[in-house]
Amino acid sequence: MDYLNLIIIMISAVLSYVAAPILIKILNKGNALGTNYLGEKIPNCMGLLFIFVQVFIIAFIYLFFENENYYIVYLFSFIFMGLVGFMDDLIGEKEIKGLRGHILNFIKGNPTTGGIKAGVGFIISLFVSLVLSRNMLEVLINTIIIALFTNLINLFDLRPGRSTKVFILFAIIMLFFSTADQYNKIIYSFLGILFVYLPLDLKAKVMMGDVGSNTMGITLGIYCVLTQNIIAKLIYLLLLFTLHVVAERVSFTKIIENNRLLKFLDNLGR
Repeated sequence: MDYLNLIIIMISAVLSYVAAPILIKILNKGNALGTNYLGEKIPNCMGLLFIFVQVFIIAFIYLFFENENYYIVYLFSFIFMGLVGFMDDLIGEKEIKGLRGHILNFIKGNPTTGGIKAGVGFIISLFVSLVLSRNMLEVLINTIIIALFTNLINLFDLRPGRSTKVFILFAIIMLFFSTADQYNKIIYSFLGILFVYLPLDLKAKVMMGDVGSNTMGITLGIYCVLTQNIIAKLIYLLLLFTLHVVAERVSFTKIIENNRLLKFLDNLGR
């Protein structure tokens, strides 16, 4: 890790430390609360913190260090997915679950915010892939990877800290196998935010909401297509497809509860 990446992590963490209590106070004052798995009312939409800090950090890098167009593409998709996630948090249908459920309701003429989120996610994924890919095969692979990663974090956002741990796991693996280190700043800046956010999430003081899971997911997706070789991409594609198929049929929570190692990791820090 070079000095700039370390500085990015530190600035990101400091900004998050300052912004987090302010945002929590605003969410409480505005009654932007959600019901967690224990039935408690706590601030929702805390994923707004990711947008405020990440946009500032990436804009800072773009303006003063690396004037590269992929930062603009990333921020556009990042903010757009955060917006549709925020809409889902505020007016989404809580009784309709799963990607399949939202798609079926759309086909039946009953559009949902979750369906809109899925549709926008695919369009944004296609747009990013068209900009970043070198041929049509890459466009196809990259589009599916970004779209599935964008939805992945939401699948795990059912217990305190779980989705953040999933993000960190994927981020560390991708950083280790990255073939283009110049893009690592996208992940390092997000990890700086999570140093502050994760303890709040683990103690069930806040929920990130779809605005958080969407921005986390699309960050992983775009970073994956920018830094992983074709073999790694195909492995991620297979893994993502499998996880989505499994999620439509069984509960990840039940799987985790029935596995001692997964249950230990899931409860770690709570």
